Amino acid sequence: MFLKKVLRALLRSLQWRLVFIFILMTITLMILIFVPLNSVIDSLYYDTFKEQIKNGYKDWTDIAIKENPTEEDIKNSFGEKKGDHELYFHAYGYLSVTAINKESMLKNRDRGVFYSSDSLYKEEQRKFIDDIFANSDNLMSLLAKGEYKNENKLIRGSGRDYYEYIITRGNIILYFIYDKNGWNAIINNFYRIFIQVILIAVILSLVLGYALSKTITLPIINVMHKAQKIAAGDFDHTLEVKSDDEIGKLTKTFNYMAKELKSTLIEISSEKNKVETILNYMTDGVIAFNLKGEAIHANPASKRMLGLDDPNIPFNEFSRKFNLEVSLEEIIYLGTADGKERNIDTDGKFIRAYFAVFTDEDKKAEGIIVVLQDITEQQKLERMRQEFVANVSHELRTPLTSIKSYTETLLDGAIEDRDTTERFLTVIDSEADRMTRLVKDLLQLSRLDNQQMQWNMRKFSFVELVRGAVEKLQIEANNKNHLLESYVIGEIPEIEADRDRIEQVVLNILSNAVKYTPPNGKITVYIGKMYSDVYVKVADNGIGIPQKDICRIFERFYRVDKARSREMGGTGLGLAIAKEIVEAHGGTIGVSSEEGKGTEIIVKLPIQKTESGVSPDTVS
Repeated sequence: MFLKKVLRALLRSLQWRLVFIFILMTITLMILIFVPLNSVIDSLYYDTFKEQIKNGYKDWTDIAIKENPTEEDIKNSFGEKKGDHELYFHAYGYLSVTAINKESMLKNRDRGVFYSSDSLYKEEQRKFIDDIFANSDNLMSLLAKGEYKNENKLIRGSGRDYYEYIITRGNIILYFIYDKNGWNAIINNFYRIFIQVILIAVILSLVLGYALSKTITLPIINVMHKAQKIAAGDFDHTLEVKSDDEIGKLTKTFNYMAKELKSTLIEISSEKNKVETILNYMTDGVIAFNLKGEAIHANPASKRMLGLDDPNIPFNEFSRKFNLEVSLEEIIYLGTADGKERNIDTDGKFIRAYFAVFTDEDKKAEGIIVVLQDITEQQKLERMRQEFVANVSHELRTPLTSIKSYTETLLDGAIEDRDTTERFLTVIDSEADRMTRLVKDLLQLSRLDNQQMQWNMRKFSFVELVRGAVEKLQIEANNKNHLLESYVIGEIPEIEADRDRIEQVVLNILSNAVKYTPPNGKITVYIGKMYSDVYVKVADNGIGIPQKDICRIFERFYRVDKARSREMGGTGLGLAIAKEIVEAHGGTIGVSSEEGKGTEIIVKLPIQKTESGVSPDTVS
């Protein structure tokens, strides 16, 4: 089991697999050499045996064997003759000759063999005769058909292996046996040498195979380690190219791939960072869902818009939470995403959601992107526009109704009554003046909105302008027993602005203070300088403004008390115009108030002309 585990572990290595292949190839080649070589050796010994029989037989024929030898001649030739022509197989136990009388053999097998030099014949005659006739197909064919063929065929007999060779002479059969034991020592020595050669070859193939496989696997291992470093983000290391073969080309290609991969990843990372930066800092919210409906990305804007700490909720749950009435399947599989949009009303915000399907290179859907746009300001502006139109219509309708009714009354005969006519015409004139002021203010706002206002920019004393405005409203303030005072704080430089428009702003603020301050009230005006701005602050102890209305007092036609404001002759556009003028000069206007305690409005203007609001083409 241990060896099996070790072998399995080794076979997992390409290097050791190559070594094993070298060893198997070596063993296979040695076997392929051994098998034919062994056969060649056997054939060589058989051919030697055959040649020796043929050469020896010639000698025997010349000396003893006649054309038709008798049994006595054979015995004399093989058994009794001595001297120079003594047969060599008498000296070796692995060579033998057996003489067979063909006729006698056919009649009686036991009497057919009349001579044999084989040791087995001398020990067990009957067993020897049975053995050769049982194993020799060639001998049986000769006796039966008179045909035989000497072949290189190893016969396996009773406990021994041998080759046979037959010579016929008249009625005599000479059966020669060459026992394989005669060259077994040589064969065994050959086997031993061959096994030693195999072992040496295996060891050499192991060493050479390991060394050769190292040249193949070492660059591959280096490439593998480099691939691991690349996977970890290290692209700086370059592999050394040590050859121009396939391994060298692989190394060059890998270095090139690593370089291009680094460049591509840097480019992808750069693009990814750009996209993430865009998504993170864009004002629109973006949420991406995959085909399973899971949220895979949500930028910070989407979290702020929806008021969710974790916007990674499933799409269908997202749809139900905000009453979108749209499902993932409807968009993906029915293809109804184009033009699909929904409005979301959450926590006082108005959000418009757009749906789009994103696809892969094969145009196969991969998910949905939801783009969220905060349209709260647009909704507010739309509401303000609607209110503006309604207010304009209402403001125009009221004086027109009065003029119409009084005119019809006069036409119906009231014109004959002079007192009534004068009273009616006074009302008509007053309503016409009111309409004139309203249209004038609307035209001024329109010019401000469209940057068509003609500005007369010049230097003047801001202190004189404010004091002049205070004097103009002094009589109206006295009529209500107001204490109207002005104070100059420090040295105030001249400013560059449109004097008439700035006076309009100051008069509007002072007029409102007088109007909305009850009799015996107090109005204080402060003129000062702060850094690079001059300012005028108007503070009164009048009726004040509720906190909920402060943020809207600069809206057009907005009145805290509509009925009372209209009675005082206001159009509801004064503060809106004032704000537009101040901001066009690069200044600011602010208000602080407490209901029942009074109001404080401060206007700041830059000393020098700025680029905001007032453009050169609008300066006259």
